[in-house]
Amino acid sequence: MDPVLTQEVFSFAQTQPVEDQYIVVLKEEKVSGRLIDGNVDFNEALMRREAVDLLTKYRISETNLERVYSSVLNGFCAIIDKNKLEEIKNDPMVKYVEQDRKGRLGKLSEKVPVKGETDIVSTQVIPWGIKRVGGPFVYTGKNCVYVIDTGIQLDHPDLNVAKNKAFDAYSDTSEKRGNDEHGHGTHVAGIIGAKDNLFGVVGVAAGAPIIPVKIFFGPYAEYTYSGMLAGIDHVGKVGKKGDVANLSFGGFDRSRAVDDAVLNASNSKGIWMVIASGNSRLPATSFSPARVNGEYTITVSAIDALDRFAWFSHYGPPIKFAAPGVSVFSTTLGGKYRYESGTSMAAPHVSGLRLLGEIQSNGNALNYPITPADPIAFRPAGK
Repeated sequence: MDPVLTQEVFSFAQTQPVEDQYIVVLKEEKVSGRLIDGNVDFNEALMRREAVDLLTKYRISETNLERVYSSVLNGFCAIIDKNKLEEIKNDPMVKYVEQDRKGRLGKLSEKVPVKGETDIVSTQVIPWGIKRVGGPFVYTGKNCVYVIDTGIQLDHPDLNVAKNKAFDAYSDTSEKRGNDEHGHGTHVAGIIGAKDNLFGVVGVAAGAPIIPVKIFFGPYAEYTYSGMLAGIDHVGKVGKKGDVANLSFGGFDRSRAVDDAVLNASNSKGIWMVIASGNSRLPATSFSPARVNGEYTITVSAIDALDRFAWFSHYGPPIKFAAPGVSVFSTTLGGKYRYESGTSMAAPHVSGLRLLGEIQSNGNALNYPITPADPIAFRPAGK
């Protein structure tokens, strides 16, 4: 299918502080010696006890405890009065304290490009981006991809959604845990692993198991840093070496806690964290978690169908690859398909490739604003 050159991109608005709500990260040496590797329940219980003890020490009610992190961070989120904040920051147990923040992605554009949303039943197409990175490839491995996003349409007929490990940072008891209310995560999932069948589209690693980790909720994709951390913490708990996590939210305000969580999740388990660089045409080092640079992290910029650097994409270190991100056709809500643009679409091309193994390159992004230009992610046929 020929790409439709639109300029609709997913972008993040500036976040706002959550009043009196803080993320407290504890010093590793004060806690980690008592954690038991692989014992998720014990570690979570221990961190909850540590959090309650610290709050009690400063006469803060246990009911103020909002979340506990026990995998990628030793810490918690709690409502803390400002007059107690300095005392907690200076406690010998505490590494740092960061105010929680909130924001929203916004609704999917109702201005659909040419051909727009459509049902495809009797035919199957290979989107241009899948071809550009060397795909599609039929995935037969044992690893999976965690889509840390708005969720995924659980019953989309063109996706292999692994519901058993699904996570929802805001409503974890529903039978529809991880179900997408927005569309962003479903679009990302199709790029990674839409099935090779007789209809719809095909993903890079066709048929790969995709796990929804829902950190944005509602039709406007609202979020908090604390909810993002909960999703990353879940991946740290249940993920295994060789798994991939797709983070198509690399371009929001700086957060030390989010950066640390991404780096720790990747380093501690060998989970590949593939991160969108962001869509404000600024240096990637200005944003979290795009600026994270580790052995198992891959930040991704965007190109168009002519290999040109996308007008909106962030650039520069620590970006490791460029990938298709302009007018990308993929799955959306209602069992349908649509075009979208953004580094959010570039990252899942690389997630699919990384699930298959080592990533090679085939050319560099043209018209790149600095030197050297990002290599374009690619996997030769038959590899």
